[in-house]
Amino acid sequence: MAPYKDSTTDTLADLAFQYWYKDANTSLANKIPPYTAVNGTETHGSNTLTPYWNPKNDPATWQHLTGFYVGIGLSSALTSPAWSGDTYSGGYDAIASGTLSWPKAASGSDNNVYDLWHAAINSRGAFFSADDAGDLVSSLGAVVTRITQSNNAAASQVSSPMLDSSYSSSYTYVPTFSSSDWSGDLTKYLRTATSVIRQWSAQSKLDAAYGGGSYAVRTVKMAKSSNTLQDFSWSNLSATQKAYLNKNLLGTTDSYGSQRVDYLRGARTYESSSTTPSFRIRSHILGDIIDSTPVQVSIPSSPEAKMNALVSTTSGSYTAFRQTWADRSTRIYVGGNDGMLHGFDDNGNEKFAFVPSVVLPTLYKLSDVNYTGGAHQFYVDGSPLVQDVYYGGAWHTVLIGTLRGGGRGLFALDITDPDNIKLLWEKSNSDYPQLGYTYAKPVVTRLQNGSWAVILSNGYGSSWTSNSTTLENAASLYVLDVSDGSLISQLTASASGTAVNGLSSPLVADVNSDLIADYAYAGDLQGRLWRFDLVGSSATSYGVAFGGKPLYSALASSYSSGLSSFVQAITAAPYLVRHPSGTGYLIVFGTGKYLESADATANTTKAMSLYGIWDRQATGTAASTTPTLSVSSLQQQTLGTDTSISYTSSTGSSVASTANTVSTTAVDWYSSTNTAGKYGWYVNLPLTGEMVVNKAQYISDTLLFTSLVPNDDPCDSGAVTYLYALDPYTGGGSDLLELGLDTSYSRLKLAGLFAGASIFTYGNSVVISGTGTSTTTTLTNTDGSTTTITSGSGLTESTSTKQTFSRQTWRTIPNQNPD
Repeated sequence: MAPYKDSTTDTLADLAFQYWYKDANTSLANKIPPYTAVNGTETHGSNTLTPYWNPKNDPATWQHLTGFYVGIGLSSALTSPAWSGDTYSGGYDAIASGTLSWPKAASGSDNNVYDLWHAAINSRGAFFSADDAGDLVSSLGAVVTRITQSNNAAASQVSSPMLDSSYSSSYTYVPTFSSSDWSGDLTKYLRTATSVIRQWSAQSKLDAAYGGGSYAVRTVKMAKSSNTLQDFSWSNLSATQKAYLNKNLLGTTDSYGSQRVDYLRGARTYESSSTTPSFRIRSHILGDIIDSTPVQVSIPSSPEAKMNALVSTTSGSYTAFRQTWADRSTRIYVGGNDGMLHGFDDNGNEKFAFVPSVVLPTLYKLSDVNYTGGAHQFYVDGSPLVQDVYYGGAWHTVLIGTLRGGGRGLFALDITDPDNIKLLWEKSNSDYPQLGYTYAKPVVTRLQNGSWAVILSNGYGSSWTSNSTTLENAASLYVLDVSDGSLISQLTASASGTAVNGLSSPLVADVNSDLIADYAYAGDLQGRLWRFDLVGSSATSYGVAFGGKPLYSALASSYSSGLSSFVQAITAAPYLVRHPSGTGYLIVFGTGKYLESADATANTTKAMSLYGIWDRQATGTAASTTPTLSVSSLQQQTLGTDTSISYTSSTGSSVASTANTVSTTAVDWYSSTNTAGKYGWYVNLPLTGEMVVNKAQYISDTLLFTSLVPNDDPCDSGAVTYLYALDPYTGGGSDLLELGLDTSYSRLKLAGLFAGASIFTYGNSVVISGTGTSTTTTLTNTDGSTTTITSGSGLTESTSTKQTFSRQTWRTIPNQNPD
């Protein structure tokens, strides 16, 4: 069939096809990621190519050869079919339609030059003709880009229980992306006890609504200078903003800004090599959704009694607010690396999109034909946070958006009325100089003076100028007014320095359960665990606790000899557990960093750890003394040896895994009569590059951690995941995971994509069982609540049948430096 077949045998093209379709090693599992450049059918004359048979795609998952061929000085000899600079342009259309055949190759024939082009197509690769040194460099660069591209699909899922008494089914919203063309999707599934049924695809809905040319009516907004919304259009851009969009990927001014704005809104007019301008061809309008976790917003659902207690008037009660919006339309909000926060209704139709001002300077890259592979840029990559808050004499539902690697900024929208969304504010490092890339997840809370605030760590990569001197690497906590983004307080734990640093996601502690913040805890990249006191009616009483010293510094000695202590970075928010004595709290966290390209390679010389650190002064008042703690102040728990296990799933099939016991040594706690006692516990992770980059969860008196081990095998998943079930008061092993075996294991390998488990509860134990593949495993507590574990790279705090948590499910390794 065209474009593969010709009338000649034993050619290079024949060999290329043979070594493409033949499995080079049948003893290996077929785990090669497919490459998909074109998702739908493609027509050439009377010949229709399905995605599988389109040579632009490489669907092979088996071990095979893909050929990339560079011909030196051959362009003038490629006349019929005509070469026009690309494997799939020029005479390719005639070849693919079958109206023109490949020239017959023979010994000594001039036609043999076509065999390189033909071989590239037969092996799903690419052909280049280089006529000078510049062409050669460009060709080799294109080869490297194509090789580094692969299809990736990963989910940051949010689940929503259906409104039935049995909770036997739920809806799940799953975002995905493809790195072959940086497209994305948000798909809704109905999950029942026995099946997963696709409901809709936002990608398809968006293409159908605006891909035909009606992009001008799409609701895409941007900020006006007055902190109101306006249409994202060329006429509404300032002169500076127009200059941002009037250039190509190389930064060269091209004056195509107006067309570029239309492209970003969904216009497909210029997605062709034959138009002027010629923009990148997209398979879909919706861009990649990588780190952003979708959040579903419907009726107000915060704890009614406690929210009512926060206001003094009946007319302004939270109960009245709930009644007013009892029929509020559902929206699913998620950030995309097409430069927008998207809001979809529950039928998958996009109802709203917002372009933050911070991403405007780099939006021009998205339309460039060379925006492939490593040219990828992050934009609105953070997970939206939604919270009901009270200000201006009324309740509001507010969305806080962050960008992660997309920029040094954040924004707030009033989404109370989903059909009349309002911009509250935008802030960037221009407003707050120590603000870095907003990787940290914010928290919205009420302060002790009655106002509502956004608690935000400054993130990573901060850089600012003071007295003509460039400073960087601060670790600071911002307290911002939720209504206008104004600064209430900035608490700097660590000023500028040469060591890479930044404050990670905070945990805001409410120690007396009145929904009012008392403390914030956060770690930094230098392994320090900080406490920030937020007590008092005035921001002047806020401060870094313990006299500006950390509660604990996570330093560990390598298992390898000859290496000194090293810093254990803290990138996940900690978790709080009441101390068994009733005095203070245990601050629980894991260490590890999975943010940069270098982190994708497992570090087998430095071990990370799990910690539980006792804050004896967490009693609702500011700290009065400064603790001096080290690893010797803590009780160590140890892992047993790796054990191969097999247990029976709910369907009767056998599940193989690797498991470990964890020691259960009692902690001899410090007291006034036991001054040599301990202030916490720790567990060293195996020296395999294993790390923890997600917050712990708590179920049935047990702490659940997920760890990951980076895996650089291109044929396998990006990380191997382990589940830990520990006693929160000792760090020792728990019997929560009941596998039906004689030994109780507290560390379990979730191999690959862990079995889509059916979870059965017996007493206070959770029995894990299941078959097949799935991205999540759900643990069901005795009260009916659920916690969902993601096996790819981390822990998921999903929507529970009892209450809703906001969560982050996994991490991606960016290809570019944030700067």
